[in-house]
Amino acid sequence: MKLKTFSHRKSRCSIPKLSHSYFRLSVLFPLLMFLFRLFSVPLGFIISLMNSDRLQRNLETAGEENEVLKESNAHLRQQVEGWAERVSELEAEMKRCEVAYSGMMQDVATKDERIMSLTDRLLRLKGWDSDLEEEEGGEKETANGTPEKGEKNGRGDITDTQAHLQKVQKLVYAAKLNADLKSLDEDKDRVFAKLNDEIKAKEDLQLSIEDMEKEKLTLQSDAERYSDQVQRLQQKLQIMTEMYQENELKLHRLLTVEEKDRLQKEEKLNKADKNIALAMEELNNYRQRAEEMEEELEKTKQSYQTQISAHEKKAHNNWVSKTPPKTRLQISFHLHSPNIPLFPAERSPYVPSPLGRPSSETRPFLSPPTLMDGPPARLSPRGKLSRGPGEPPGGQGEMERSGGPHSDSGSISPTWERDRRGPPPGPLPGPPGPLGPPGVCVHM
Repeated sequence: MKLKTFSHRKSRCSIPKLSHSYFRLSVLFPLLMFLFRLFSVPLGFIISLMNSDRLQRNLETAGEENEVLKESNAHLRQQVEGWAERVSELEAEMKRCEVAYSGMMQDVATKDERIMSLTDRLLRLKGWDSDLEEEEGGEKETANGTPEKGEKNGRGDITDTQAHLQKVQKLVYAAKLNADLKSLDEDKDRVFAKLNDEIKAKEDLQLSIEDMEKEKLTLQSDAERYSDQVQRLQQKLQIMTEMYQENELKLHRLLTVEEKDRLQKEEKLNKADKNIALAMEELNNYRQRAEEMEEELEKTKQSYQTQISAHEKKAHNNWVSKTPPKTRLQISFHLHSPNIPLFPAERSPYVPSPLGRPSSETRPFLSPPTLMDGPPARLSPRGKLSRGPGEPPGGQGEMERSGGPHSDSGSISPTWERDRRGPPPGPLPGPPGPLGPPGVCVHM
């Protein structure tokens, strides 16, 4: 057990050394390859680099074998735990057997007591039988008158009863011995069965102990071999670290030069970033100014539109004030009734309508349409009035006849209604012509 614990501790100490050396090799190998590419490396260093792969593979195989040994050790520990459980089970079974043996001894004692009580009772019964026989014999002797013979017969009966009692005691003792022998045979069989089980368990334990000793020897040999490999690897690692320190100085010089170049580039990049930030600030300022100019343009556009609508209203009012009422009535009538010709040569306004409608004189006075009510109707080359592009065929005229925004007395609708409806969607109206309101063009 001391050898086993020592080898186990040795293997546990060698495992972290192996892992640490493997980690250092895995870190140093790419750096050494980089140095080999940068500088001219001596021949011994190249050979050490070539051997590093082989050493790394050996380390990997050693690690795998170590894992296998760990697994076998864990398996053996599990077996030992199983045998310990087996021993505990056998001890518990022995305790149960002892309890059963004590119970059997108590049963034997109770049986002995019962046998003794039965023998006492049998002896009493035999004594009672002899007493009865003596009494009967005495009565017969008194009846016959021969007492001497009765005394002789009484003594013979006493000897017979004593012999009979001795025979009964011998028989009881023989039965008791037979019962004891049977119980002893049963106990002997149980003990021999337990002994056989214990012998088998002992043989199994001896075999397992032998196997564990063999495995312990193999583990010790493997640990010694691995320790030798670790020592060789440590020596090679020392050589490689010395070479690494020599090349580290050269690499440090190169790194200082590269660091200076990097700092210069970073300074240039910082300057460029500052210039970009300034340009972005200027761009944002220009964008803000452009947005402000767009807002100013929108405001000026709206102000111009309001001025245009005010001028249109003023021109309309001037046209209304300058044109006579008859001309306005005629123009408004022809604008709202496209089927009646505009000139008297085609149809006189004083002739009654064939459809029964009142003439222009009998109809109430209607004001000409304003530009706020939509584009006015125009005369087509065929002599018919044409409406605007967005006006339905019976829209504005029908509404004015049935009492739209114009009143029956011919007064113009209030200015607040026209302001609410907004400017007309069509093009800007022209100056007032001689035959109609502003925006109306009569095609001849």
